[in-house]
Amino acid sequence: MKSESSAAILTDRRSSPPTWPVSSPMEISAVIWLWKRMTWCSCRENAWATQRRQGRSSSRSSRSPWRQSTRPSSSRSSREHLCSNDRRQVLVMNELNILDYWLILKKRKYPILLTTGLVVAFTFAVTQFVQPTPFYEASARVKYDRTSSVASLLLESLSYSGSNDLGTQAEVIRSFPIIEEVARELHMFPEDVSLETRRSAPYLNTIYALQGQVKTARENDTTIIKVTASAEAPERAERIANTVAQVYRSENIKARNRMVTDSRRFVEEQVALRERMLNEAEEALRSFKERRGQVFLTEEAKAALDLFTKLEEDYNKVLRLKDEAFKQIGVLKRQETMEKKPDERIFTEDPSALLAILNGKLSNLLQERATLLIYYTPEHPQVKELDQKIRNVKTEMARELEFKIKNLNDREAALKEQIDQYRARYLNFPKAAIELARLDRDVKINSDLYATLKVKHQELLIKSAEQIEEVTIIAPAVAPAGPVNAPNNRLNMVVGTVMGVFLGIVLAFARESFDTSIGTIEGVEEFLKVPVLGVIPRFDEKEMLRTATKLLPPKTDQETILTLAKLACLVDPKSVLAESFRSMRTNIQFTSMDRKVKSILFTSAGLGEGKTTTVTNLAITLAQEGQRVLLVDADLRRPVIHKRFGIERKPGLLEALGGKIPWRESVRTVTDLMLGTLGVDRVINTPGMDNLNVLTSGADTGGAGDSMSLAKIAKLVPEMQEEYDVVLIDSPPILPVTDAVTVSSQVDGTVLVYQVGRIGRNALKRAKFLLDHAHAQVLGVVLTNVHAEITPDYGYYEYAYR
Repeated sequence: MKSESSAAILTDRRSSPPTWPVSSPMEISAVIWLWKRMTWCSCRENAWATQRRQGRSSSRSSRSPWRQSTRPSSSRSSREHLCSNDRRQVLVMNELNILDYWLILKKRKYPILLTTGLVVAFTFAVTQFVQPTPFYEASARVKYDRTSSVASLLLESLSYSGSNDLGTQAEVIRSFPIIEEVARELHMFPEDVSLETRRSAPYLNTIYALQGQVKTARENDTTIIKVTASAEAPERAERIANTVAQVYRSENIKARNRMVTDSRRFVEEQVALRERMLNEAEEALRSFKERRGQVFLTEEAKAALDLFTKLEEDYNKVLRLKDEAFKQIGVLKRQETMEKKPDERIFTEDPSALLAILNGKLSNLLQERATLLIYYTPEHPQVKELDQKIRNVKTEMARELEFKIKNLNDREAALKEQIDQYRARYLNFPKAAIELARLDRDVKINSDLYATLKVKHQELLIKSAEQIEEVTIIAPAVAPAGPVNAPNNRLNMVVGTVMGVFLGIVLAFARESFDTSIGTIEGVEEFLKVPVLGVIPRFDEKEMLRTATKLLPPKTDQETILTLAKLACLVDPKSVLAESFRSMRTNIQFTSMDRKVKSILFTSAGLGEGKTTTVTNLAITLAQEGQRVLLVDADLRRPVIHKRFGIERKPGLLEALGGKIPWRESVRTVTDLMLGTLGVDRVINTPGMDNLNVLTSGADTGGAGDSMSLAKIAKLVPEMQEEYDVVLIDSPPILPVTDAVTVSSQVDGTVLVYQVGRIGRNALKRAKFLLDHAHAQVLGVVLTNVHAEITPDYGYYEYAYR
């Protein structure tokens, strides 16, 4: 007779949720946990429940509705509509967060620690045994005060005047002529070096090596340049730095005084030119006034006329700039102009413009080329390489000039349009007034330029009378106290530790990315689209062995103790492991609340995932609850259940399938369990064991898969369901053999057992696909051997009886 609890749990519910017989707070929390996570399953059940309440389909049979051949299309669309939002929510929930990253690091902590240790050890070894050659640095500081060598209006617009800025001066200090003179001062060469020697490779290599020992840099936003020299001896570094500073100062004095003379001559020519132009403008204005007399205009007309003349002035300026640009392009096209005529340069009104920068770069390249030609012929590779750089700069300058001409053309067109508009508007202005305004403007412009040039001329006269010094050595170099590349052991160890941790984390995440198994509950549920019915934690095997040894007779062999120790619900019913099996029992009952599930098949994707341990402990918990349970060992190739309970293997399922013995006569009852390894005392002291019957696999024979035909299984399972409240079947793994797939189509539900991290997700997905293809009703998944860090949000490790 079926018990009342079984009827209350396994019968069909149609109106209100049932009250389940839970025995601990853990089972209540498990029910709540499963309810929150069964998104897909609950949506599916609600859709079918709605269909029944609205009367759109007939009453459901005792079989699972998922095995019916046809389903209403409206029901299918309803289920899809109900589940769509929930699936999106599950996807959002499964995104990695900080806790997920922390769990990955905690899971892979040993590889991270090992990698860190190896990197730190390698760093320590390198620091202690690999010592670099000591290098010393000495620095001298020079102050550069730029002086005006030409009139600011004209000569400062020369683009090569940009070579006087601090950045250029810093490079000049390291230029070949300066370093060559430094080498002479350091007596690296004799005083009378022949031209042939100066062109030799050893001579040039020595200069370049010395140049590599010198570095220059501007200090912050000051006009101070720091000259740093490096050498293997501190005194040598000090001498090189001071010599470079002194040679640079001497060469600058020579160059600047020569420039003052050239600038004064240039300004004198410009003063004479502007004086003549000013006289001509004044004479033209005087003649006009003598001819026309006084010309009067209203204030409005005068303002309009001033604007008109201003537009004409801008227009003429644009024409002048465009004409200069065309001339500059012509200069660039004459390939040898820049080399043979250094006075013919490119002008620009904006020293910071790209054209000015390119012109300064071109001047430096030409100067460097002239220096190389002292030692090399034009066919030398270095000279050819420099020629290519010069051609590239000229190409860029020509492109910039063409862009400038295009802008000037646009400006010219705009000004011409405005002038035409004003000319049409103010035709009634007297021509005499317009002519007078132009003459006044010419006089004013020439007068201003003449006055400016006179002032600059007086300044240059004063400067030519004295020696110009732009460079001042404000801090000579001193010998350094220690090398700059002395090893910092503490810093090296810190860097090594950081790099080791970083490399370990990278390797940990790389290993995690290559791990195809599924390690979280949410991952299993989302991947298989079925709920997780139970989480069986990893148990302490030694502790279970000690507990089983105390309960079994003293002469029990070690293999039997190890086998029986896995019956946690029988050996240690108050343990955390036994509590997890009871929670799984409650979750399975909760899943089957809307249909009759009297036969459940337990299988797994591969070997050794704990399905036999799971099904045997579940059978004990159901029997302890008062339900009549039949445990069937259908793993005919590797049967284990008879060893777990210490009973004979035959007769069993094979004999029943072969028709040799009725299956009822092969069932082991509580009497057989008491006569087995468990013993009378243990079976009697365990409540509910009289409700548990076991059908072993039977005798060992070949071709086990052929014996389990569909017709025979289909005949046995219904008969077993009539005799028992629950039939639990332990089947072989799905992927190696087909037995589980064959049986799954003849039972009310199938539970897939998965050991976390044991097999890849593709194998697990394949097992689920085979079950679905056989029209098996998969109730859910049971996770076994779960680490504490994988499920930190469930209280398996905190809860225990007191």
